[in-house]
Amino acid sequence: MSSQYVCGNNTKVFVCNDRVSLCLSETEISLSEAERDTINKYWKEAVDKNPDLFDGVVLSIKSVKKLSHEIKIELEKTRYSHMTYLMNHKNENITKCRAVAVGGNIVTADGYYVFGKMSDHTSFPGVIQCIGGGLSEEDIFDGDPVHTFLRECREEISVTSDDIVSIDHKKYFYIRDNQSTVGICYTARIGLMKDTLLQRFEETATDGEIESLVFVNETYEAISDLLMQPSVVDYAKAIFGKQLLDQSFGDIREYDFG
Repeated sequence: MSSQYVCGNNTKVFVCNDRVSLCLSETEISLSEAERDTINKYWKEAVDKNPDLFDGVVLSIKSVKKLSHEIKIELEKTRYSHMTYLMNHKNENITKCRAVAVGGNIVTADGYYVFGKMSDHTSFPGVIQCIGGGLSEEDIFDGDPVHTFLRECREEISVTSDDIVSIDHKKYFYIRDNQSTVGICYTARIGLMKDTLLQRFEETATDGEIESLVFVNETYEAISDLLMQPSVVDYAKAIFGKQLLDQSFGDIREYDFG
């Protein structure tokens, strides 16, 4: 898998102040036999290199409706192999997938942003990213994507909903080239100090996708140093880069998902 896709992409970031709701359709993305053969060949090569990879279900955007105070996203199923094939093969004539990921910028009680460095057995080894991951069917019981963020916090770094002091109403949408990934990024403050969180992570985190935690102080200098690292995920560079330069974000309602 190519980490360049999630670190060096020309990712667009938009702000969203409306409610976001999700619903799952009964359809799956339909691939032709030729497309399936192409993706299966790629996936076999990927698994030969990394046997820990798993071709699970991925939820992709089927349609987006912008209502008066709500953005309603309808989802359909595809496979992880389909999504990662598109990530690693630009301009290929393969049916598009718009997989949804949800994560967040977590801030500790003593003023540190929390990032995770991805483990070697994952698709993107060594990448420094916000805590979060792919949307799962189990998260859509009331349509609110925040449940994915809360689940990933619990699984990846042992932060529970009781630890979270606040989640900002304002969210960021990030959209990668060809819409192959659409992400929602929250900002959450937790009641744990940096050292307490680190100790809990080292003692109880069992997910295994995060190799180590990366803490960055809420200062201009510290965040600037973070953005200089080539292994930092693209959407974090876009969000923090604009914030440091005091630049405004476009509104997600102005983006054409068609």
